[in-house]
Formats: sequence, C-alpha cells, structure tokens
Amino acid sequence: MNIGKPFVDAWNIYLKNFGTIIISLIIVIILSVVTLGILSLPLFIGFQMLFVKAMRKKKIVANEVLDPIKRFFSLVSGYFAIGLLILFGCLLLLVPGLAWASWWMYGLLFIYDKNMHIEDGMRSSKELVRKNGTWWHLLFLAVMAFINIAAGQVLLALHIPIWIYYILSTLFIMPITSGALACAYADESK
Repeated sequence: MNIGKPFVDAWNIYLKNFGTIIISLIIVIILSVVTLGILSLPLFIGFQMLFVKAMRKKKIVANEVLDPIKRFFSLVSGYFAIGLLILFGCLLLLVPGLAWASWWMYGLLFIYDKNMHIEDGMRSSKELVRKNGTWWHLLFLAVMAFINIAAGQVLLALHIPIWIYYILSTLFIMPITSGALACAYADESK
C-alpha cells in the first residue's frame, strides 16, 4: 500500500469536484443534525462513496449521499459489530484491537458497495487488508488520525476562533481524510 497515494487522489477528487463535494457535505451535515445523528452513518458512507465512484471514473452527483439510507440497518448493524469487536480487542490487549481495526477498516464500504452481509464485508475487508499489508494499513490509519489531530492543534495554536476551526475542519480536513480512506478502498478493491 502506498500511504501517500490515497491522500493525493482524495485531494485531486476534492478539487475537481469541489462544488459537488461541498453540496453533498452540506446535505450530510443538515440531515445528520435534523435526524439527531440517526442517519449520519449511512450519509457518511454515501459521502465516501462519492470518492469511490470518482476513483472509478464515474460521474458523481451530490444527492447520491442519500443512497445508502436504503441499507440503513445493515450498515448500522455492521458498524456496531465492528466497533464492539475492536473495543473488545483493545480491552484484551491493544495489539488485537489495532489489528482488527486495520483489518475491518473497509468493512462498511464493502457492505454497501458490494451489497454484502456484515460477516462477508468484514471477511472481504480483512482479506484485502492482509493481502496488501496489515501494518501498512495500520500506519495509514495512524497517519489519518495524525492529520486530523495535528491540523486541529495547529489551528487552535494559532488562536483561530473555534468557529473558524470547525468550519475549516469540516470543509477541508474531514473530506480529505475520509476521502483518502475511500480512495484507498477503491484502489485496492479493483
């Protein structure tokens, strides 16, 4: 796995489809707030799928973020199954939790994109990650977390008002890092 390539791909897609990405992000935020977060998971998967479709050279449309709502229960069930297993692994020892987090990082994307059941999505994600290097994927997740944390700390250290920090992180940091994960998935699952 080339750790830098997904970030470059996400940045290029973000710039090329800036209007569509921002409109879809606004749709995700408004509907997540209006539904008190209930629809945030499928909407977020829909947002990531915009990057996946762009990587596959397909045209993207902002309202496509709504498509995963049709798979609401399987996505939410998969989210809780993966999250609880990772939490359990972290409680046992940190290493199993981290390994499982990297193995199942594409689980929800597989569940939606390939119309899989939870266990099939988790199995496919694990096979894909193991084939391309578990530790490289773990490093990729660490880089994503570092970018989110470091960018936030830099903005706060510059004494930028908190509301500007939230706008910048919502419009730039979150789309690029979540898009990078989606681009990595699209690139590896060809």
